[in-house]
Amino acid sequence: MASETRPPLGLNITKALIDGHNFNVAASMLAASGVVSEFEADEAGAGITLFVPTDEAFADLPSSVKFQSLPADKKAVVLRSHVLHSYYTLGSLQAIVNPVYPTLATEQNGAGSFTVNISRVNGSVAIDTGIVQASITQTVFDQNPVSIFGVSKVLLPREFFGRDPIEVNKPGDGGPAMASAQPPDSALSPGNSPGPPSHLSSPPGLELRSGAAGETVGVLRISLGWLCTVLCYLLL
Repeated sequence: MASETRPPLGLNITKALIDGHNFNVAASMLAASGVVSEFEADEAGAGITLFVPTDEAFADLPSSVKFQSLPADKKAVVLRSHVLHSYYTLGSLQAIVNPVYPTLATEQNGAGSFTVNISRVNGSVAIDTGIVQASITQTVFDQNPVSIFGVSKVLLPREFFGRDPIEVNKPGDGGPAMASAQPPDSALSPGNSPGPPSHLSSPPGLELRSGAAGETVGVLRISLGWLCTVLCYLLL
Protein backbone atom coordinates (compact mmCIF):
# COMPACT_ATOMS: atom_id res chain seq x y z
CA MET A 1 0.00 0.00 0.00
CA ALA A 2 2.81 2.39 0.83
CA SER A 3 4.53 1.77 -2.48
CA GLU A 4 1.30 2.60 -4.34
CA THR A 5 1.28 6.09 -2.82
CA ARG A 6 4.91 6.80 -3.63
CA PRO A 7 5.81 9.20 -6.43
CA PRO A 8 8.32 8.06 -9.04
CA LEU A 9 11.74 7.76 -7.39
CA GLY A 10 14.31 10.40 -8.21
CA LEU A 11 12.65 13.56 -6.90
CA ASN A 12 14.89 16.52 -7.68
CA ILE A 13 15.23 18.00 -4.20
CA THR A 14 17.06 21.11 -5.36
CA LYS A 15 14.31 21.91 -7.87
CA ALA A 16 11.64 21.28 -5.23
CA LEU A 17 13.31 23.82 -2.96
CA ILE A 18 13.61 26.43 -5.70
CA ASP A 19 9.96 25.90 -6.64
CA GLY A 20 9.03 26.28 -2.97
CA HIS A 21 10.57 29.78 -2.94
CA ASN A 22 12.55 31.25 -0.04
CA PHE A 23 15.01 28.33 -0.04
CA ASN A 24 17.55 29.53 -2.62
CA VAL A 25 20.49 29.56 -0.17
CA ALA A 26 19.82 26.01 0.98
CA ALA A 27 19.32 24.80 -2.58
CA SER A 28 22.63 26.26 -3.74
CA MET A 29 24.48 24.85 -0.72
CA LEU A 30 23.05 21.38 -1.22
CA ALA A 31 23.99 21.41 -4.89
CA ALA A 32 27.51 22.74 -4.24
CA SER A 33 28.26 20.25 -1.46
CA GLY A 34 27.12 17.21 -3.40
CA VAL A 35 25.16 15.81 -0.45
CA VAL A 36 21.86 16.28 -2.29
CA SER A 37 22.74 13.21 -4.37
CA GLU A 38 23.03 11.22 -1.11
CA PHE A 39 19.61 12.42 -0.03
CA GLU A 40 18.02 11.52 -3.36
CA ALA A 41 19.62 8.06 -3.21
CA ASP A 42 17.90 7.48 0.14
CA GLU A 43 14.48 7.97 -1.43
CA ALA A 44 14.54 4.32 -2.47
CA GLY A 45 14.88 3.09 1.11
CA ALA A 46 12.89 4.12 4.17
CA GLY A 47 12.55 7.60 2.73
CA ILE A 48 13.86 10.88 4.11
CA THR A 49 12.65 13.95 5.97
CA LEU A 50 14.45 17.25 5.38
CA PHE A 51 14.35 20.29 7.65
CA VAL A 52 15.43 23.12 5.36
CA PRO A 53 16.25 26.60 6.75
CA THR A 54 14.65 29.51 4.94
CA ASP A 55 16.72 32.25 3.32
CA GLU A 56 15.85 34.47 6.30
CA ALA A 57 17.23 31.82 8.66
CA PHE A 58 20.62 31.99 6.95
CA ALA A 59 20.50 35.80 6.90
CA ASP A 60 19.76 35.85 10.65
CA LEU A 61 22.86 33.85 11.61
CA PRO A 62 24.93 35.91 14.09
CA SER A 63 28.21 37.26 12.77
CA SER A 64 29.99 35.24 15.45
CA VAL A 65 28.81 32.02 13.81
CA LYS A 66 31.39 31.26 11.14
CA PHE A 67 29.21 28.79 9.27
CA GLN A 68 30.52 29.72 5.84
CA SER A 69 34.09 29.37 7.14
CA LEU A 70 33.66 25.69 7.93
CA PRO A 71 35.70 23.28 5.79
CA ALA A 72 33.67 21.60 3.05
CA ASP A 73 33.55 18.25 4.85
CA LYS A 74 32.22 19.77 8.07
CA LYS A 75 29.73 21.92 6.19
CA ALA A 76 28.42 18.71 4.60
CA VAL A 77 28.04 17.22 8.09
CA VAL A 78 25.90 20.21 9.12
CA LEU A 79 23.68 19.72 6.07
CA ARG A 80 23.30 16.00 6.86
CA SER A 81 22.28 16.91 10.42
CA HIS A 82 19.15 18.52 8.92
CA VAL A 83 17.90 15.19 7.54
CA LEU A 84 16.15 12.20 9.14
CA HIS A 85 16.67 8.82 7.53
CA SER A 86 12.93 8.06 7.43
CA TYR A 87 9.82 9.57 5.95
CA TYR A 88 7.65 11.50 8.43
CA THR A 89 4.52 13.48 7.82
CA LEU A 90 3.81 16.64 9.78
CA GLY A 91 1.19 14.75 11.77
CA SER A 92 3.64 12.00 12.75
CA LEU A 93 6.16 14.62 13.89
CA GLN A 94 3.47 16.22 16.06
CA ALA A 95 2.78 12.84 17.67
CA ILE A 96 6.44 12.15 18.56
CA VAL A 97 6.82 10.14 21.78
CA ASN A 98 10.59 9.55 21.87
CA PRO A 99 11.90 13.04 21.04
CA VAL A 100 15.58 12.28 20.34
CA TYR A 101 16.19 11.41 16.71
CA PRO A 102 19.40 10.49 14.89
CA THR A 103 20.16 12.26 11.62
CA LEU A 104 22.17 11.24 8.59
CA ALA A 105 25.17 12.87 10.29
CA THR A 106 24.64 10.56 13.28
CA GLU A 107 25.00 7.50 11.05
CA GLN A 108 28.37 8.72 9.80
CA ASN A 109 29.77 10.04 13.10
CA GLY A 110 28.54 7.65 15.78
CA ALA A 111 25.55 7.11 18.02
CA GLY A 112 24.59 10.06 20.19
CA SER A 113 26.21 12.65 17.95
CA PHE A 114 24.39 15.17 15.75
CA THR A 115 20.95 14.21 17.06
CA VAL A 116 17.89 16.46 17.17
CA ASN A 117 15.15 16.71 19.76
CA ILE A 118 11.67 16.94 18.24
CA SER A 119 8.78 18.20 20.34
CA ARG A 120 5.62 20.23 20.16
CA VAL A 121 5.93 23.82 21.41
CA ASN A 122 3.00 26.26 21.34
CA GLY A 123 1.20 24.18 18.75
CA SER A 124 4.19 23.98 16.39
CA VAL A 125 6.76 21.28 15.79
CA ALA A 126 10.11 22.35 17.28
CA ILE A 127 13.51 20.91 16.35
CA ASP A 128 16.20 21.42 18.97
CA THR A 129 19.92 20.70 18.50
CA GLY A 130 20.89 21.54 22.06
CA ILE A 131 21.94 25.10 21.23
CA VAL A 132 19.33 26.11 18.63
CA GLN A 133 15.57 25.58 18.61
CA ALA A 134 13.80 26.06 15.30
CA SER A 135 10.16 25.57 14.37
CA ILE A 136 8.58 24.21 11.22
CA THR A 137 7.17 27.15 9.28
CA GLN A 138 5.81 25.42 6.18
CA THR A 139 5.53 22.17 4.28
CA VAL A 140 7.51 22.39 1.04
CA PHE A 141 6.86 18.82 -0.12
CA ASP A 142 5.16 15.88 1.54
CA GLN A 143 4.59 12.71 -0.39
CA ASN A 144 5.91 9.31 0.54
CA PRO A 145 8.89 8.69 0.55
CA VAL A 146 10.02 12.33 0.82
CA SER A 147 8.95 15.16 3.08
CA ILE A 148 10.55 18.59 3.08
CA PHE A 149 9.76 21.15 5.78
CA GLY A 150 10.89 24.75 6.02
CA VAL A 151 12.36 25.68 9.42
CA SER A 152 12.89 29.07 11.02
CA LYS A 153 16.57 28.63 11.96
CA VAL A 154 19.71 26.91 10.78
CA LEU A 155 20.07 23.76 12.89
CA LEU A 156 23.58 24.41 14.17
CA PRO A 157 24.88 21.22 15.79
CA ARG A 158 26.34 21.54 19.27
CA GLU A 159 29.27 19.38 18.15
CA PHE A 160 30.57 22.29 16.04
CA PHE A 161 29.00 25.37 17.63
CA GLY A 162 28.41 24.39 21.27
CA ARG A 163 30.39 25.15 24.40
CA ASP A 164 33.03 22.51 23.61
CA PRO A 165 33.07 22.47 19.82
CA ILE A 166 35.08 20.16 17.67
CA GLU A 167 38.20 22.06 16.55
CA VAL A 168 37.68 23.36 13.02
CA ASN A 169 40.90 25.38 12.71
CA LYS A 170 44.03 23.72 11.44
CA PRO A 171 46.57 22.92 14.17
CA GLY A 172 49.49 25.29 14.38
CA ASP A 173 47.57 28.29 13.10
CA GLY A 174 48.95 30.53 15.85
CA GLY A 175 45.62 30.83 17.59
CA PRO A 176 44.86 31.35 21.27
CA ALA A 177 45.80 27.79 22.18
CA MET A 178 49.35 28.36 21.01
CA ALA A 179 49.53 31.69 22.80
CA SER A 180 48.49 30.07 26.06
CA ALA A 181 51.39 27.64 25.76
CA GLN A 182 53.95 30.45 25.94
CA PRO A 183 56.37 30.14 28.91
CA PRO A 184 55.86 32.59 31.78
CA ASP A 185 57.73 35.89 31.76
CA SER A 186 61.06 35.91 33.57
CA ALA A 187 61.43 37.83 36.82
CA LEU A 188 63.56 40.45 35.10
CA SER A 189 62.03 42.53 32.37
CA PRO A 190 64.03 42.82 29.12
CA GLY A 191 64.76 46.50 29.80
CA ASN A 192 66.23 45.75 33.22
CA SER A 193 68.24 42.68 32.27
CA PRO A 194 71.97 43.03 33.14
CA GLY A 195 74.46 42.88 30.30
CA PRO A 196 76.47 39.78 31.25
CA PRO A 197 74.68 36.61 32.34
CA SER A 198 73.88 36.53 36.02
CA HIS A 199 75.84 33.34 36.67
CA LEU A 200 79.06 34.97 35.45
CA SER A 201 78.94 38.01 37.72
CA SER A 202 78.72 38.36 41.49
CA PRO A 203 75.61 39.79 43.04
CA PRO A 204 75.90 43.48 43.92
CA GLY A 205 75.76 42.78 47.66
CA LEU A 206 78.70 40.43 47.41
CA GLU A 207 80.74 42.98 45.52
CA LEU A 208 80.10 45.58 48.24
CA ARG A 209 81.10 43.15 50.92
CA SER A 210 84.31 42.30 49.06
CA GLY A 211 85.21 46.00 48.80
CA ALA A 212 84.62 46.54 52.51
CA ALA A 213 86.80 43.54 53.33
CA GLY A 214 89.58 44.96 51.15
CA GLU A 215 89.52 48.24 53.01
CA THR A 216 89.60 46.42 56.35
CA VAL A 217 92.66 44.38 55.29
CA GLY A 218 94.44 47.56 54.22
CA VAL A 219 93.80 49.22 57.59
CA LEU A 220 95.06 46.12 59.42
CA ARG A 221 98.25 46.09 57.33
CA ILE A 222 98.98 49.75 58.16
CA SER A 223 98.28 49.17 61.86
CA LEU A 224 100.61 46.13 61.93
CA GLY A 225 103.31 48.13 60.19
CA TRP A 226 103.20 50.90 62.84
CA LEU A 227 103.12 48.29 65.61
CA CYS A 228 106.24 46.59 64.25
CA THR A 229 108.03 49.96 64.02
CA VAL A 230 107.20 50.81 67.64
CA LEU A 231 108.33 47.38 68.89
CA CYS A 232 111.63 47.64 67.04
CA TYR A 233 112.24 51.09 68.51
CA LEU A 234 111.60 49.83 72.04
CA LEU A 235 113.83 46.82 71.61
CA LEU A 236 116.68 48.99 70.44
